[in-house]
Amino acid sequence: MTTCNRSRLLAALVALCLAAFATCAEARTTAVLVQGLTQAQVLYRAATTSLRNGRAEEAEAALKALIALWDETAAATTADPPPVTSRISLFAEVMEGGRARLRRAAEVLAQGRQDSALEELSPLKREWIGLRRSIGLYGLVECLDESSEAAEALMVHRRQPADLTRGETRGDIIAKAAVYRFALRRCEPFAALDPAGNGEFRRQAEAIGAAIDVIDSALRLRDPALLERVLGDLKTFDTQLSQRFGG
Repeated sequence: MTTCNRSRLLAALVALCLAAFATCAEARTTAVLVQGLTQAQVLYRAATTSLRNGRAEEAEAALKALIALWDETAAATTADPPPVTSRISLFAEVMEGGRARLRRAAEVLAQGRQDSALEELSPLKREWIGLRRSIGLYGLVECLDESSEAAEALMVHRRQPADLTRGETRGDIIAKAAVYRFALRRCEPFAALDPAGNGEFRRQAEAIGAAIDVIDSALRLRDPALLERVLGDLKTFDTQLSQRFGG
């Protein structure tokens, strides 16, 4: 082998090693981002649930752990962004914005302002759902977010009193209720993997299913007052389910 050929071979080997190293580094930062987003949802739920139930010490502990997790995740992924973040507009700014919001929540909580801490945290839920969807992640939180959107579409008939004498109106209500029921059922496989308890999810989902069944009675009886009451119950049940399993 000539000296020239040896040099070319050495250069090729070096290039291959560098490419392999880069691939491993990208895999590590991608794993950090995926793990960070997944654990953040769990800690977020723990913090917000504790805040809603007036358990300030538990909320403070969960928030402290969440801040540490997000600091570590943001530092690792903004210094060396994995390729998947190319799909996310202003990725570094979003990560840093989350850091700032978490710290503000901790500050107001330290002042005893639990409602303000909850208000400060609230936007992070949808922000992190957006991040997870952007990199191809989907789980119970995302599924419940979609089912809540389906529920909200049904709520238009609560905000604007429905004329149940019109077949078009009844058909719209039936269709939207069916979409909501289907969207919620899609979440059951994800709930089976959730540490909060599949049994509790099923109980709450069954309550929603029973309320949807009452909608059929309201339509058959042409009873707008009954429809309004059951839609109010559905909104409450959906909110409780979303908060319990999504934060």
